[in-house]
Amino acid sequence: MKGSPFGGTVLLRGGMVIDAGGSRRADVLVEDGTIREVAEKISGPAGATVLDADGAIVAPGFVDLHTHLREPGGEDAETIESGARAGALGGYTALVAMPNTNPPIDTAAVVEQVLRAGRQAPCSVVASGCITKGRAGQELAPLGELHGLGVRIFTDDGTCVADAGLMRRALEYARALPGA
Repeated sequence: MKGSPFGGTVLLRGGMVIDAGGSRRADVLVEDGTIREVAEKISGPAGATVLDADGAIVAPGFVDLHTHLREPGGEDAETIESGARAGALGGYTALVAMPNTNPPIDTAAVVEQVLRAGRQAPCSVVASGCITKGRAGQELAPLGELHGLGVRIFTDDGTCVADAGLMRRALEYARALPGA
């Protein structure tokens, strides 16, 4: 979750910590959004907000790789802000916004709109981009331009790219993008 409603230093006391080391009852010290210490017992620094985590699970944040945030175009169903708020409350620290919006996420302008709204959200919002313009399966979206804005996931979410030659070109193009 971006930032903390509790200020700079938070001590989670006595939660069930689940991480790469397994599960155990422990305290977790968080300073400015960064985990500083995980130990059986931590004497918190003066001024820390102490939260009783007894009975709670303390784990790394989840990432939802397939989120239908509906913005732009379907704000009556959900907005980026409302979806991100729900995700953050459920333990998600990042959401990937699928491009099946209206208009689809297949232009720089729409990517920028999604990212701008995501900067205000309570968790990270990552824009995925369309493989094809309008998710129509006929012509490649401007993959390089979208990649230049930070898009790293391409999908025609819910629509198959049925033309094998077009899909091959998309994969070859994506392979040539920096960081691929």
